[in-house]
Amino acid sequence: MKPFSLTYVRYPEDDPLGLAMALASLAPFCMIWTTVGAFMARRELWDLLTLLGILLNEVLAQLLKRHFKEPRPATCEQVDFCDTHGMPSSHAQLAAFVATMMTLQYVRRREEFRVFCKRNKRGASGRAGHADAMTAALVVLAWPLAWIVGISRVYLGYHSVEQVVAGACVGCVFGAAYHELVCLAATKSFSRLDVNDGGLGGAVARAVIGARMRDSSLVPDPLEVERVALQVNVLDFKEKSF
Repeated sequence: MKPFSLTYVRYPEDDPLGLAMALASLAPFCMIWTTVGAFMARRELWDLLTLLGILLNEVLAQLLKRHFKEPRPATCEQVDFCDTHGMPSSHAQLAAFVATMMTLQYVRRREEFRVFCKRNKRGASGRAGHADAMTAALVVLAWPLAWIVGISRVYLGYHSVEQVVAGACVGCVFGAAYHELVCLAATKSFSRLDVNDGGLGGAVARAVIGARMRDSSLVPDPLEVERVALQVNVLDFKEKSF
């Protein structure tokens, strides 16, 4: 029997900082379930792509661990977790992957919105600017969180500094590659789906419609769009009912 490494965390007793580091070490697990919840609630293509990327990122981490077969540092004995390989740190890799994905998506959204405003000779609305600021704040917070996750793995004795740095680098590189090669291609293909197409394309389009999936990754303020659409639907319902 061995513990599930992603959620198994031990810390020194009577060490408040150790407890804080243990909680920080669970951040990648929280990222996964937050993304799952977001996808179930909103059916966004971006959330689905992020989940797929997280899965592939973890597979890559495990393959690299089996390839390098580098043991964990001697400090792993104090947490009784020396039976698995430590290079690279999968926690640091996942945190860096998510932060990279969020950053690149934010940059993409800003650039697309800037081009849209320039093409239509209009400025950003107040609410769109507010939504952009909220997204920027989340991106800014993602990087310190990724650093704290890495520090926690070293502080608790699960990894060496080199293993954490390697994991963070792999996460950044894989996140950038995945965003450019997979996410951008998927969003372009998503916009071309047509239920009238024959073969696989039409089947995928019907499945997407049936699952109520959508792609609002380039909409500056999706919540505002939903609010306006809901108001229109409510007014229409009232007019038809009364």
